Amino acid sequence: MSEKKHEADGVKLSALEEDILTLLRGLEMYGLEILDGLNDARPIPIGFGSLYPTLNRLEKKGLVSWKWGDEQDETGGARRKYYKVTGLGANVLREVQEYREKLANRGAAQGQPGLQGT
Repeated sequence: MSEKKHEADGVKLSALEEDILTLLRGLEMYGLEILDGLNDARPIPIGFGSLYPTLNRLEKKGLVSWKWGDEQDETGGARRKYYKVTGLGANVLREVQEYREKLANRGAAQGQPGLQGT
């Protein structure tokens, strides 16, 4: 078993954490961009009061990292903190998504109504 696989074992993700990692995969985004991306199609929108504590938890788990942007953006606003998924975060997300796919396929194979358009 690789060390990266071993590091990902036992890391739990909430639904919001999974959503954030999925949105950030391959991108660097600051808070408002993340919030807009999440809330675009979300049935129950979230606010900054949910976003930033979740980003802090993801950072403590080693699943996201961040860096400061330029001192000020062109509009004179505050300095932005840009977040991105770490290697560990990508591994954990991949494992969770593979698990969800297996569940969906298992249900479809057993003829469960409501899965995979049945």
